[in-house]
Amino acid sequence: MTTTMPAPLDIERFPKVAAFLDAYIAGPGDVGRSDVADLSGTVERVVQNDDPFPTATIDGFLPSNLYRQVLRDFDTLSFAPPKIPGAEYVGSRKASKLQDWKPGSDEGDTLWDGIARAARAPRFVRALFTRFAPIVEQNLLDPRVADATNPGFVLYANLDQGKDADEALGAHLDALHKLLTIVLYLDLSGPITAESSRLWGTAVYHDDGTRNTVEFSLNASHQPAGHVQFRPNRAFVMPNTARSLHGVAGGEDGVTRRSLMWGYWMFSPQR
Repeated sequence: MTTTMPAPLDIERFPKVAAFLDAYIAGPGDVGRSDVADLSGTVERVVQNDDPFPTATIDGFLPSNLYRQVLRDFDTLSFAPPKIPGAEYVGSRKASKLQDWKPGSDEGDTLWDGIARAARAPRFVRALFTRFAPIVEQNLLDPRVADATNPGFVLYANLDQGKDADEALGAHLDALHKLLTIVLYLDLSGPITAESSRLWGTAVYHDDGTRNTVEFSLNASHQPAGHVQFRPNRAFVMPNTARSLHGVAGGEDGVTRRSLMWGYWMFSPQR
């Protein structure tokens, strides 16, 4: 079922989300300046799909001038295969960590600092988490997140390239401490086909919720329940659940997908 923006929720009906937002605004949400791009209006354009688990898209996510700057500066970044503690990574993805917010961390004035501040800005984050409050609340009630007390934010640039039919990103569940993810599809280049928007979008799968988190498997070993189609400057939004099995098949030789990805976390104090 696909839905657009509903009537505003009373966030106080979701005490764990409200507590997260209070802590977040005093943490990563304290951007400390006024010249921050306001993305909060994009939440009014959310198109949500609840099958097989809640996901959403927002088209035309970045203002056109900011989107062009991201495309222009993307290739100045350095990329390496991701390292995920305790997980055997599946996929050809390379990544560049642009920000891992911590209290007292210094920020500069690069384009990527500006993107991070816009993604962390309280008005946008409050609108986003209010929109998905019932789903995030349920996640925060999971006993596996009982130790989560410290809000966090992590931003990556990702480079996925087709080679010898390699998959871009294996099917997996995100760690439940990652409350909500946004993947901003940037562009595709190379010998694109009629199938490219499906293969380089996000595949979603049915899952019973008993699978281990951050455990990767080949997309080819699962039957997709659907695909979030790739579209330039489209934000793929995923409020996390224990059933949110997803991946990126990719696998077209010579095709490159560029994207940004950021997550809103609730970490344990031992992190």
